[in-house]
This record gives sequence, C-alpha cells and structure tokens, in this order.
Amino acid sequence: MTRTRRPQSTVSRTHGAARRRTMNGVRIPDELLLLADTQDGLVTRRQAAACGMSPAAIRHALGAGGHWQRLAAGIYATFTGRLTPRHRVRAALLRGGAAAMISGGHACRAYGLRYVPDDAPLICLVPAGAQPAAMAFAEFRRAAALPASRWIDGVPVAPPARAVIDTCRGRFPLRAVRALLCEAVQSGLTTRELLADAVGDARWQGSALVRLALGDVRAGCRSAPECELRDLVRTSLVLDEPLWNRPLPEEADAQLTPDAHWRDARVVVEVDSSEWHRLGDGPERTERRRAHYAALGWTVVPVSPWRLRHEPRTVLAEIEAAVQSGHRRHAGRRCDVTAGSM
Repeated sequence: MTRTRRPQSTVSRTHGAARRRTMNGVRIPDELLLLADTQDGLVTRRQAAACGMSPAAIRHALGAGGHWQRLAAGIYATFTGRLTPRHRVRAALLRGGAAAMISGGHACRAYGLRYVPDDAPLICLVPAGAQPAAMAFAEFRRAAALPASRWIDGVPVAPPARAVIDTCRGRFPLRAVRALLCEAVQSGLTTRELLADAVGDARWQGSALVRLALGDVRAGCRSAPECELRDLVRTSLVLDEPLWNRPLPEEADAQLTPDAHWRDARVVVEVDSSEWHRLGDGPERTERRRAHYAALGWTVVPVSPWRLRHEPRTVLAEIEAAVQSGHRRHAGRRCDVTAGSM
C-alpha cells in the first residue's frame, strides 16, 4: 500500500462548533468524537455502540434535540450542516470495510484528471468476500485481488490505471472514453501498458470501446479529436495510416511533432483545438510553428474538432488532396534529381 502524507484532519475546525459532547443530557464519548475526527466527522452505529452509546442515545442524537444526521443506514454525521461529496466518499469506505478503496471518477478527480464525466458514479472496491449493504450514492465492486491503494488527502484510492478503467466501464460514449484514456497517459499518471493490463481479457459492457480507445493510444493519438481524425483517415481509399505525434525527420530535437504526418508527401495535419491553439500565446506559437513547417517544405492542413464532427467528408477530401498533391510534387522532384545525375 502506497501512502502519501496524510494531512491533519480539518473536521474539528469545520464542524467542531456544530458538534456537542452533551446533547440534552446524553453524553457523547470523547473516544467516539476523536474517532469521528479521523473519519471526516462520520461514525457508524457499530462504532458508537463500541464506545458505549446505547441505541436510545443514538436515537436521541439523531432526533430533534440532537445534533447528528443520518447519511446512510448505520452511518451518521456527528455535526449539523451541509454534507459534501467527501462525506459520501467516507461513508462508502466505512460501509466497504477496512480494505475498501475508492475508484472510478472520484479517484480520477483526486489524481487531477479533468476529462471525467460529470455523472461518473462513486465506485468503492471491496474484497471478493465482502457483502456491503447497498447505498444510493455509491456502487460497490468486489475484486478477487484488490490493487495496492494510494492515499490522497487521507482517502485510499485505486491506482490510476484501475481508476480510469473503472470509470469507463459500461456507461459512457467512445468520445468520453478516448478523452479520459488519452489524458491519463499524456499526464504521465499511467501508461498504455498498465491500462491494457487493467482491462485484461475481461468482457463487460463497454470493454470493446475501451480496447478501441487503447488502440488509438498505442498508435500515438493524444486526444479524443485526434482519435476521431484517425477514424476518418482509416475510411479513406487512398490514404495510408500517417505517423501520429512523431517528430519530423528533420527535427532531431523533436521541436516539431505534428498530430499526424505523411513523410513521403510532406503533409502535416494539426487538430486546432481551442485548448491548445487559441488561448494565451497559443496563436503566436501556432504561427511560428507553421512558419517553421513552411520553411522545411511541409504543407499543413489545419482541422478543427468541430469540422471533424460536422464536415468529415469535406475534411477527408482536403487531406486526400493535399497528400496526393504532395506525392506528385515530390515524385517530380525525385525524377528531376535522377535525370540530373545521369
């Protein structure tokens, strides 16, 4: 189990004023309050009983005269006020048991990934023999062999590859799957090999989409629009597969690494997403790079994600024309060189 530094609990600072050691004559054990401080202010019915609270005292704490609130069956918040997504994460871990860990979208967000679907469920991994009671806001998945967890901000989470694959499992479209897998690899959080290992030979709903997206990542695609460009190129009857995100042969220092290029035709295709090309100093960088392409004799075909999705036939025709023109132009030059050497 890999642990990062666990920050000092903020529960007492956040909820201390709202919690009470005594509620209408019912004393809350100090031991239980200290335990709650390590669990984001939550306790279970079993923990409360182990600390000496009777069922009547628990009912009183949850009643009108108390200051507790029920988060789920047998899981209580020892404070008044708003419950947050973190409290649901902690409740799922308490329900899952000591070996439980968070996976899926919540784990991906903890790692800093941005392309996580908004409706990705809270997933909690538990041992194969565990039988946690269902929760309305969490999905429990039993695993024959739990991966080694990592600790982020005091919460055990599954490794990045497992978290990403669990997020993609069975509910999201190909574009969302591609975006998340590409981001996970490009950010350096995981590798395509680890993602493939996390999928394995499993056949669950959505596994075919994950394998398709992994094929794009293996080819060199770095974003969902690049994957869609690859889909489009592969429908062509005249285009070979280009090189994806590979340095140009003239660029030993890899300063020019286009999204896709055909070396024989000396044609580059760049996907002009607003994230990379139109914000900050993006326009100036794009202009300098394309001037560099031109100086080296490369033709650049810029393509926007919007056109890929709404004008695919037109985009493909433009790329085909550029590549065919490049082949003719450079074939002619080769003939001239050959004739001049005779």
